[in-house]
Parts: sequence; structure tokens; C-alpha cells
Amino acid sequence: MSIATPRRLFAASLAAALLSISGWAFADKLPPGTVAIVDTPGPGGPFGTNGFDVFKDQRVAARFTVPADGDMRFVRTGLWMMNNSGDLRGNFLVSLQTDAVDEGGPATLPSGVDIEHWKVRVQTYGWSPVEQFFVSRTGPTLKAGHNYWIVVASNSPPFIDPVWTFARKGLGWSTTTFGGAWQQAGESGALTLHVDAVPVTATAPTARN
Repeated sequence: MSIATPRRLFAASLAAALLSISGWAFADKLPPGTVAIVDTPGPGGPFGTNGFDVFKDQRVAARFTVPADGDMRFVRTGLWMMNNSGDLRGNFLVSLQTDAVDEGGPATLPSGVDIEHWKVRVQTYGWSPVEQFFVSRTGPTLKAGHNYWIVVASNSPPFIDPVWTFARKGLGWSTTTFGGAWQQAGESGALTLHVDAVPVTATAPTARN
């Protein structure tokens, strides 16, 4: 059984303090040791550029799994977004959520339990996708081997709403809402999704005597 000694507790506290001030808030300056948990290719492919509309009657979510070999600290996520409007740039909400199974639910779905969220504006007009990044303010711990969800929601009306694009290739787990409830999640064509994190073992500085 592992025991948290005062030295280890100090190292963990120092690591958390350093991370809170040393780069979590900068998308172009990632913490040392950052790795991509998932990095699907950008939009396009044999069927062209397409995606899920995100509007007041449809939320969209994509699942990712933390590697089983250790906990990680979440750094940021990136999505390729486009816009059904050529002259309006609507707001949308991105959230990092736990899996419903970890909250006592019967099936893998977004739980509704936010770990972090970001309210932003789509950065493009029309079907010209751009990759938008959402950077953690706190570096929350993601548990090894567990599933998490990136969820996108919007209050925009249909036909002038943000669009979360499909990746050029690959498979991924996703779901959308219908009638307010999440539909059964399943594996299908992947959504564009980038998730960066830092292994917990890489974030603690070496304790000095």
C-alpha cells in the first residue's frame, strides 16, 4: 500500500501550484511532457466536409479514453468547427464531462457532470472549418482507463448554427441528443477531436533533500 509521505505531499502540492501558473492558460505554450490522448485528422475526406449541426435542439458529444497506464492532467481540447451562417457567428458551449457509468449510470454517455466548460464564439463564417482550442484553467486529473466526453451545445436556431465537423478518416464514439435526451452512443465515423494531457508522473518535480 502506498503512503503519502510529507515529502510526496509537498511535491504534489508544488506541482499543482507550478502548473496553475506556468502555462495551462496558453494554448501555444503547453506544459512540459504534454502528449495527445487523441488526435483525429482534420475535416474533409471522400465525402467532403460535413458535420453535426449544434443548435438548441441538438447537443453533440464525442468520447475519449485515458490510457490505462496512469492518471493524466487535462491540458486542452481542440475541435474543427464551421458555421451554417455566412454573416453571424453564434456562441456555443464546450464542456469536459465524466462518463455516466462512472456516475452510476447503466451505459456510456455524457454524465452531465462538468469538469470544465468554455463559452465561446465560432471563429469562422460559412463552411470554412477552423480548429478552435479550449485550454484548461485548472488541469483536472483524468483517471487512467476511464472514459470522458467532450460535449458541444448551442442555443442557436437551426440553419445558422455552429457545426462540429467529421474527421477525414477514423472511427470514434459519439452521440447526439434527440428530444432532449442522449441517444445510445456508438462507434461511427470520428468527429474531429484533439485532447492534450500531461501524465501525472511527469508533473511532479523531483524532491530535494
